Amino acid sequence: MLWPLWSHQTTPGTSTVRGSYADILEPVLPYAVSILTNRKPDTVTGDLANDPYFSKYFDRAQQQTTLGSGIVFSKTGLVVTNAHVVRGADNIIILTHLGGRASVIRTLIDPETDIAVLETDLRLSDDFPMGQDSPVRVGDIVFTIGNPFGIGQSVSMGVISATGRQQLGLTNLTDFIQTDAAINPGNSGGPLVNARGEVIGMNSAIFSSTGGSQGIGFAIPFSHVKAVADELSQHGLVSRGYLGIDVAELTPTQKASLTLAPGGLSIVSVKDDSPAADSDIRSGDLLLSIDGMPLSTRTEAVRLISRLMPGKSVSIGLVRAGVSLEKRVFLSQRN
Repeated sequence: MLWPLWSHQTTPGTSTVRGSYADILEPVLPYAVSILTNRKPDTVTGDLANDPYFSKYFDRAQQQTTLGSGIVFSKTGLVVTNAHVVRGADNIIILTHLGGRASVIRTLIDPETDIAVLETDLRLSDDFPMGQDSPVRVGDIVFTIGNPFGIGQSVSMGVISATGRQQLGLTNLTDFIQTDAAINPGNSGGPLVNARGEVIGMNSAIFSSTGGSQGIGFAIPFSHVKAVADELSQHGLVSRGYLGIDVAELTPTQKASLTLAPGGLSIVSVKDDSPAADSDIRSGDLLLSIDGMPLSTRTEAVRLISRLMPGKSVSIGLVRAGVSLEKRVFLSQRN
């Protein structure tokens, strides 16, 4: 049940304040974990390795300790986090919300989406509280759960500031949820939870001039996180389609000169021996659509192609020298 933050009784002159989301968040807390990693530094020993609490987990001699958060998204102990939390680590330690410790058996990373899956010996009895069909709307109340600055598991509250954020310099393969709930170093990889107690995102980045939260944080929608994590856990990598073209967005002048189509993308290069070249797609063609999906931005094209499976036959809508064309292309695998 979702309680309003403020609730008034009908009896005149009396009121009851329900200002707690504890009952909603409590079932989610076991799925949020802290992640400690150590690696041999290029320079000096990291500050956390000298901390009285964290140093007990590591050999202090010439090691750099960093931290992040993660989400246990399966009963069998699969933990998803950001790739930048665990990339290059010599040792990874999982700490549960009650202070327990779990071992990492294998690490799988998809660098293009900054998503990693850790196979661990954790076991949970209840299903993961993922918000599968819950719409994410600007103004929704949300909570971040993580281990900011290593002080221990913490919850912060805010709202959804925006959805569908792109071109953040992080990845072209997904949009981001923007929130003003506090995201600080150590929160990366932790859950973003709605007011129904459902995980809707994985906290990943902040815009900050100081390194701390300034109310502009970003999370990957968890439906996308789950899709990548499932592919990693089942196959060890993420297979993505490859067409072999590069495109550029049209200038206003180019758009104004179009007669056969209202938009599209200019194909600026075609790789030799690529699926596009084999299907006679040429530099200078106007790319209108892929499998019937109209395209107007480079990000849309990159994302759509990457989500198609290698070996799939796709329809490419083009305009060449004022003539509409359709090409069938068998995608290969992106390296």
